[in-house]
Amino acid sequence: MTVGELMKTDVVTVTPSLSWRDAAALLLGKGISAAPVVDDAGHLLGILSEKDLFRGLFPSFKDWVQTPEAYLDFDAMETHAADAMGKTVADVMSTRVITAAPSTPVLKIGALMVSSGIHHIPVVEKDILVGIVGRGDMYRAILKQYFGMGKGE
Repeated sequence: MTVGELMKTDVVTVTPSLSWRDAAALLLGKGISAAPVVDDAGHLLGILSEKDLFRGLFPSFKDWVQTPEAYLDFDAMETHAADAMGKTVADVMSTRVITAAPSTPVLKIGALMVSSGIHHIPVVEKDILVGIVGRGDMYRAILKQYFGMGKGE
C-alpha cells in the first residue's frame, strides 16, 4: 500500500503571511489539527500545527536564553498571551518537515511518524503539495490492510 492510496487531496493550506489569529481560527473552524504552509505556486514551505500555534503563546527560545525568568513569570505570560495575535504563520510554523511522495510505502511513513513524533506528512511531487496523510489515516489503513480490521469487520 502506498501513501497515494490513502492521502487526502483536498488539503487546507495556509500562507506564511497569514496571521496567528486567522490561522488558529481556520484550524479550529475546519476541525483540523495541522495545515501545510505553501507559497503562491503551491511549493511546500513548512507545516503549521496546533502545537505550533500553542507554542506561539509562550516566550521564544531566544527570549528564554536572554531572559530565563520569563518562563517562570506566569502572571506576565497571562498578560502577554494575547500578543500571539500579532504573530504570523511564518513566526510559529515548523520548517522541519518530513514529506512523502505518492509512491512511498505506507509502512515507511508510519515508521517515520513513530520515530519522529510527527503526526502529519505532506505529500509532494516536484516540491508541489499534492496531498496530506495524518497519523489516524495511517493507523486505520495499516490495521485494515495488514490485520483485516476496520469498518465492516
